[in-house]
Amino acid sequence: MQKGNYTDMKLLKLSANKESFHTISFNKTGVSLIVAKKRTENERDTYNSVGKSLSIALIHFCLASNKIPAFEEQLADWEFYLDFEINGKEYTSKRRTNNQTVIFLNDVEMTLADFRTNLADKAFGIATPVNYLTFRTLISRFIRPKRSSYDLYSDFIKEEEDYPRLLNNSYLLGLDIRKVIKKCELKEEFDLVKDIGAKIQKDPVMKSFFLKDGASENVEIKIVELERKISRLQANIDGFVIAEDYNEIKKDADSISNYLRDLRNQAAKIRIAVESLGKSLKVKPDITHEQLKDFYAQAQIQLSDMVVKKIEDVEAFNAKILDNRTVGLLREKRNFENQLSEIESKITHWGHLEDEKLQYLNSHGALDDYTQLTNLLAENKMNLLKFQQYKQLVKEYKTRQEEVKKNFADENIATVKYLSDIEPLVKKNILIFQTLSEQFYEGKSSGITIENNEKQNKLRFDIKAKIEDDTGDGVNGVRTFCFDWTLLKGQYNHNVKFIFHDSRLISENDPRQVATMLKIAYHECQKNDFQYILSINQSTLDLLQKELSEEEYKTLVVDTEVLELNDISDEHKLLGIQLDLNYTKE
Repeated sequence: MQKGNYTDMKLLKLSANKESFHTISFNKTGVSLIVAKKRTENERDTYNSVGKSLSIALIHFCLASNKIPAFEEQLADWEFYLDFEINGKEYTSKRRTNNQTVIFLNDVEMTLADFRTNLADKAFGIATPVNYLTFRTLISRFIRPKRSSYDLYSDFIKEEEDYPRLLNNSYLLGLDIRKVIKKCELKEEFDLVKDIGAKIQKDPVMKSFFLKDGASENVEIKIVELERKISRLQANIDGFVIAEDYNEIKKDADSISNYLRDLRNQAAKIRIAVESLGKSLKVKPDITHEQLKDFYAQAQIQLSDMVVKKIEDVEAFNAKILDNRTVGLLREKRNFENQLSEIESKITHWGHLEDEKLQYLNSHGALDDYTQLTNLLAENKMNLLKFQQYKQLVKEYKTRQEEVKKNFADENIATVKYLSDIEPLVKKNILIFQTLSEQFYEGKSSGITIENNEKQNKLRFDIKAKIEDDTGDGVNGVRTFCFDWTLLKGQYNHNVKFIFHDSRLISENDPRQVATMLKIAYHECQKNDFQYILSINQSTLDLLQKELSEEEYKTLVVDTEVLELNDISDEHKLLGIQLDLNYTKE
C-alpha cells in the first residue's frame, strides 16, 4: 500500500470540567514527562495510583474507546477534553461519563463509530473500511492502552488475535496488507469448503436431504440403478393403454375367478366321490361256495346234504344282496359323473371367459394404475436428481478444495517474490530498529525479520523483533521501545507524530537503559518533530540523577516535566480526589 496524504497528529492537552483535575499540557515537540514524586516522609504514603496510567485511559476515552463502566459509576457528571492537532488544525474531542455512547469533535456530536471513521481517514488514510484495521487498533500502537500491553512488544492489545495483530503491524511497517488479507480469505474459504464437505459427507441431516434415509450406498451404483429403473418405468408408461371400462372388466374377471374357484372345488369333491364309489364296486365275497367245499374236502370232513343246502341258500342270498348294492352304487356313480361332466363343461366355458377378460386387462390399464406409474417415475427421478446433486456437490467441494490449496501455493510463490521486491523496505525497518537497539547493547545482533509464512493458516508473514539474548524484562522493555519507535519513524501509512509510554515500560530496566531511552527520544523528537510522552516514578528519577550529568538531567528531565503528581494529598493526584477506579476493562 502506498503512502497517502496523511496528516500530522499530535497531542496538545488533556483537561476536564472539574477544577480538581490537573490539566496536562504536552510539549508540542520533544519529550513530555508526567512525574510521580514522593514529597512526604510518611512511608505509608505512596506515589502509586496518583493517575499516571489513568491519563492514558482518559486519552483513549477521548479518542472513542469503548464504554468504561467505572467512569459512569464513579465519575458522574465529569467531562473530559482532549486537544490534538492534525495537519496544523486543532481539534477538541469531548466525552461525558454519563453518556458515553456519543462524543463531540469541535462541538459536533457524533457516534463513536463516526468519530473512529473520521480519525481513521485523517490519521491513517483509511478511507474504505477494512475489517480489523481501525483507528482504535492503530492508535493503540502509539499509546499502549493497558498494563498487559507491555507484556510483549507485539501485545499492543492483549485480546487481539494473531491475524488482526499481523494486519495492523504489517500496515504500519509498510507491507502490502492485500497479501495479508488474501491469505486470511483463502484460509477462511478453505475452512468453509472443508466444513461444507464434511457436512455433505458426514452430517446425517445433510445426507438425509440428498440420500434416501441418509443411506450410505455407493452413489455411482445407486445412480445406475435408478437410471435403469426410470428407463423401465418410462417404457411401461409409453406402452400403457388406458381402458375406460377397465374397472368394470376387472370386476367381472374377479367375479368369474371366484365362480370358477367354487366350480373347481365342487368338481374336486365329486371326483373324490366317484373314485370312492369305484373302489366300492370292486369289493367281492371273501370266500365262494366251491372254495368252502374244497376246504372241507381237504379237511376230510363229509358235509351232510343239509349243510350243503344251507350253504347254497346263504350264497344265493348274499349274491342277491350284492347285486342290489352294485346296482345302487352304479346308479350313484353315474349321477356323480353326470354332475362332474356338467361342472367341467361350465369350468371350460367360464375359463375361456376368464382368459378373455385377463388378456384384455393385461393389454390395457386403469387410469389409477397409470397415475401410480407416473408418480413412481417422478419419485425415482427426484431421487436420481438428489443423488446426482449430491455427487456434483462432492465433486465441486473437492475441486474447490484443491483450487484453494493451489491458490495457497501460488500466493506462497508470489509472496517470496514480493519480499524480494521490497527488500529495501525490509532493510530500512531492520536498520531503524538496529540503529535504536545498538545504542543499548553494543555488539548484539538485532532487527525486525519479515518472513513468508508458508503454513496453511491465516498469517501471511512472520514478523519478529529480535535482540540477541532477548530474555528478561529489561531486554523486553528495550525491544518494545525500539519496535514502537520503528513504527513511528517509518511513517508508513500514518503521520502520527507521538508515542505515549507508561512507566511500566521502564519499571524493570537498568537506569542506564532508561537514560538511553530518554536520550534517543529527545534527539529523535528534535530531529523529526516528534512527541514522546512518558510517565515516570520518583524511584526511577533518583537513579537517573545518578546516571546523567547535571546538564543532561536538566535537559531530559527537569525541562521536559509537564505535570507532577505526588503523595502530599488527594488533591495532588490527577483527578484531585481519591477514587479506586477499575478502568482497565473497556
